[in-house]
Amino acid sequence: MEGLVAYPVAELTSREVADALTRAFEGYLPGPVDVDARAYEWRFRAEDLDPFVSRVYRLNRSVAGILLVARRGWTSRIAGMGVAPTVRGRGLGRLIVTEALGEARARGDRSVLLEVFERNTPAVRLYQKLGFRAQRRLIGYRREPGKLSPGKTGTLTEADPLGVARIVAREGERDLPWMLAAETISAITSPARAYHLDHRAYAVIENPETGPLVLATLIVRQAERRKGWGSRLLHALEAEFPDRPFFVPAIVPEGPVGTFLVELGWEPEPLSQSEMVLKLPQAA
Repeated sequence: MEGLVAYPVAELTSREVADALTRAFEGYLPGPVDVDARAYEWRFRAEDLDPFVSRVYRLNRSVAGILLVARRGWTSRIAGMGVAPTVRGRGLGRLIVTEALGEARARGDRSVLLEVFERNTPAVRLYQKLGFRAQRRLIGYRREPGKLSPGKTGTLTEADPLGVARIVAREGERDLPWMLAAETISAITSPARAYHLDHRAYAVIENPETGPLVLATLIVRQAERRKGWGSRLLHALEAEFPDRPFFVPAIVPEGPVGTFLVELGWEPEPLSQSEMVLKLPQAA
């Protein structure tokens, strides 16, 4: 595309990247993205963003698109890819992702992950044409305030989020989605808070000061499962923040966890995501 210039994120300020992210995601399916420098750093630092392979694209000095790539070991993840409204439909999205896949192959990555909203049909089709395959469905959940559910509770004790991340690493499910993985939880810092009940059940919540409380993780020690500790912990959190809605983004694999939340009065979010993966061939 004539006039298109790519700038590594490492060479830009956080404000410049945040502004590009906002511009490239105008008209985004779940709603517009409006982030400042702090919000950008807060989120993508925990996701292991690689600023040297992530890029902001400009066409005639105006933001045309953005690619944010997170990396862990032999796996890359497209943490964000957007194209500004003025250049949509001209093949820029395909160009950006194709280049990213070529670079992943060149550096020896074994797989590339991404999440895409299932209703974003053009994006889903693009990824399918590039070889990505859906491997699981991810769902979000919400619980409105004023619906305090009956049941046993307990006294919340504050915990270190890093300690909770270590428990997730030792006792959590294998192959968790990127945003629920111990590596992500380990990078969560204040103002987020972590709590435990009798060192048996643990939770980390983000955004504790205002707006919906985001449940970043919840885990019960393996020896204490199926004894009601998960329910008690959620009841205790609801009692601690009775006037606040609780929210989990669409990052929870479809299955038992969702069933557990629904049984406790949480409602599924209307937009779900597809986690997609592309396995990369290795040189002989």
